[in-house]
Amino acid sequence: MVNNVFIYRARCSCYNKWMGSGKSFSLNFINKEQIAQDTYSFFFDRSEVPFDFLPGQYVRMTLPHGNPDDRGTSRYFTIASSPLQKNVLMLTVKILESSFKKALYHLQPGDTVQFFGPMGWFLLSKDDKQEKVFISGGIGITPFHSLLTTFADEKLHAPITLLAAFSEHAETLFYDELMAINDKHAQITIVYIKQRISEGLIKKHVKDIVKPVYYVVGSPLMVEATKELLFSMKISEEQIQTEDFTGY
Repeated sequence: MVNNVFIYRARCSCYNKWMGSGKSFSLNFINKEQIAQDTYSFFFDRSEVPFDFLPGQYVRMTLPHGNPDDRGTSRYFTIASSPLQKNVLMLTVKILESSFKKALYHLQPGDTVQFFGPMGWFLLSKDDKQEKVFISGGIGITPFHSLLTTFADEKLHAPITLLAAFSEHAETLFYDELMAINDKHAQITIVYIKQRISEGLIKKHVKDIVKPVYYVVGSPLMVEATKELLFSMKISEEQIQTEDFTGY
């Protein structure tokens, strides 16, 4: 699996276009902001670059640096910002002890960074009114942040529930921003939890559990456990879309 990647697989196209083929481009680094324990949002200037993407897509970043580890000088990251933010590209990353993450952390304002993208398929139709349940574990919330901020700005009408699980309060991401969306948009429900996803939890927040399509993103263990839980609840495989983040 690629790092911090979520690929949407579904039955229809979004905004009547497909953006599966990427291109090489460069962006200047603006700054970084710590938003949780060991987690930073990195901001890049895209105001002068003809680069468009759909929410949920991802890019490959290349950072040449000395003594790279065995994973090399490139990583894949889901874009956490909305495509409607034309001036900025935001990547939210958990900083671990890899040579790449150290190079990323030490970027200076004005540094030029190489990217390739966008990649992945966002296939949730703008006009699709089927109920959706987003389930995220930890850093897996990043594609849903892009999706929900876009949906809120576009005033889409499909009912959406996000169940965002974090093991510790210090690791919680995007709480204030997403709860503000929850408060303003009746069709969007945001629920932050500090527990494992369970049948009781899903039934508490989803009125008819067999109606929605479920999208699950997180660590491989979290994704597999949630998928098995949904199967035990008689949710069909066709209603479950998953992606796991490995090695981030």
